[in-house]
Amino acid sequence: MNNVVYANMMQRLFANAIDGLLILIPMLVISSLAFIDISVAILALLFSHFAYWFYSYYFHARFGATLGKHIMGIQVLNIQMQRIDKKVAFKRGVVDLVFAMCGAFIALSAIYQIDFNYFSELSFFAREAYLSSLAADEAVICAQLFSYWLASEFIVMLFNKRKQATQDWFAGTVIVVKSSVKTNLVVGGASS
Repeated sequence: MNNVVYANMMQRLFANAIDGLLILIPMLVISSLAFIDISVAILALLFSHFAYWFYSYYFHARFGATLGKHIMGIQVLNIQMQRIDKKVAFKRGVVDLVFAMCGAFIALSAIYQIDFNYFSELSFFAREAYLSSLAADEAVICAQLFSYWLASEFIVMLFNKRKQATQDWFAGTVIVVKSSVKTNLVVGGASS
């Protein structure tokens, strides 16, 4: 395994940017329907907070990489260089899930304070700003904690030979350049 090439920070960053853009499009479409009714607004809010986490979990568990990672030619493997399973994919994304839940809770508490007639007349970005103003302190704390988490991911990645981020250490995973490894294609990495 000496010839394994671990994905660098830029490859991972571009993969995440691609994934973010892919999720942003349906998120904007669904969120633009929030003016219809308060229940639609709540569903749109929940979708917008959990969509990226679910997308990431599903694609990592099913294919070992999100679409962004596939495009960048990288994939997530366990430290034995085998495909990861659902449990490992969940473990790898658990902190992101916690932040998604915190964001959803903050947004739900804000949405119950809105003047829906006023809210329904606003543009998409104005609705987001209005909701943010209703739970500003909590949203700032959540955003700061998330930025600290992201910073820890990058810092840890810079100082280890496998370029593992914090979530990779936690889940026992690495991100490799696909062309540098031959992987066990059995999901979960177990040979039967």
